Amino acid sequence: MIRSTEQTLFRLDNLNAEQQRISYQMSTGRKLQQGSDDSNLYAREIYVDDKISVYKGLKVQIERTNAQNNVSDSILADAKDLLSYVKSEVLKALNSTTDDNARISIAINLEGVKENLLMLANEQVEGEYLFAGSDTSVKPFVMDATGSVKYMGANELRKIAVEEGSYRDRGVTGRETFDNSTVANAGESLEFSLDERIYDQDGNEWELKNDWVAVIGTPLAFNNTYDLIDNNGTYWDLDESVPQLVDISGNTIPLTGGGPGYAVNLSPSDGIEYLKANDLVMLDSSGNQTATFVKINQNAEGNLSIDTPSTTGSKFETRYSVFETLDNIINALKKVDSSGTSISDTEAKAVLESGLTSISEDYDRMNLGHAKLGARNKVFEISYERVSAKLTQYNILSQEIGAADLSKVAVEAKALELTYTALYSTINKMNELSLVNFIR
Repeated sequence: MIRSTEQTLFRLDNLNAEQQRISYQMSTGRKLQQGSDDSNLYAREIYVDDKISVYKGLKVQIERTNAQNNVSDSILADAKDLLSYVKSEVLKALNSTTDDNARISIAINLEGVKENLLMLANEQVEGEYLFAGSDTSVKPFVMDATGSVKYMGANELRKIAVEEGSYRDRGVTGRETFDNSTVANAGESLEFSLDERIYDQDGNEWELKNDWVAVIGTPLAFNNTYDLIDNNGTYWDLDESVPQLVDISGNTIPLTGGGPGYAVNLSPSDGIEYLKANDLVMLDSSGNQTATFVKINQNAEGNLSIDTPSTTGSKFETRYSVFETLDNIINALKKVDSSGTSISDTEAKAVLESGLTSISEDYDRMNLGHAKLGARNKVFEISYERVSAKLTQYNILSQEIGAADLSKVAVEAKALELTYTALYSTINKMNELSLVNFIR
């Protein structure tokens, strides 16, 4: 009797365990409740679930990138419209029937355009600057107290995962869209002007050496290994036979001393703010001049140029932003130069004509950047479709691997019910096998 009871309880425990399994499968639709139920099947489930998590993350990230790219696309379209408006206003200003008061009104309008353009260039989506490059936390364009706008973003683009181990560039940098550039590769010569910023292949900025400067009332002593450059970008050759400085037009500035040392003392009649040595110096990350420099030359047309080192990978690049173009145009409309000094109508007209050419080049540069953005956006659109398709496939595979066969579970549940009924019937009959019932 005791042995029969133990066997009955053992069978009842088994039935209860089976009931738990069936209840779990019916309520969750999953086949395995614990990994130990089937280690091989569980390993496959883990693999597929991991893939689902990865592709869900990729899909969310690409969705976010697509949203940012769409905003960038809209911004560049608006920015190009603003540049088209600037061109039309400059053409209006160049018309001989436009008087000075009308040009001042145009200048005020273009100052508003500059502000709007700066706002577009610093647009954010979800706290990330769209045109800042790889570091989206840095405000890409910053205006200083003088109204000058400088690009502070990165040269490289931020890379976004589009597949496991595969990354693509997102968007465009402000330098690709709001700056105009000319590149000289290894061994080539780069022509530039003083209002252009110069960068090397590593993104380092270069500028005129500023520790050798002559201004009115402060002479500059220098040796015969140097020529000088003034604030207008005019190159002054050292003529030791006189001695004097001579520009390409034959203008001269007298020197004192004799080789190898000379001194220049500017006077107001020279019409020059400063003279600096013909060295271009690399700046460090803090904007301080370093000890690395290259010599500035003068080409046959009298323009400034530098020779790019012949080392493979070397590069010099001039950059001139659309904001600088706007500043020059606005100043010309007000008939002043960058320092606020009045200029003649002829000089103002020349600056406006040059500005019209520059703004057209800026438009073309921005249009090229817009095209690059469109190509990169297409990559993410295709990637989104591919990731979505893979996620769907893995979800289907997950169902095939881990999903319980509910029809089979229903049959097992019915069979379990019958087994429970039979077992409890047996237990009842066993309880009836008592001595009292036997005597009866």
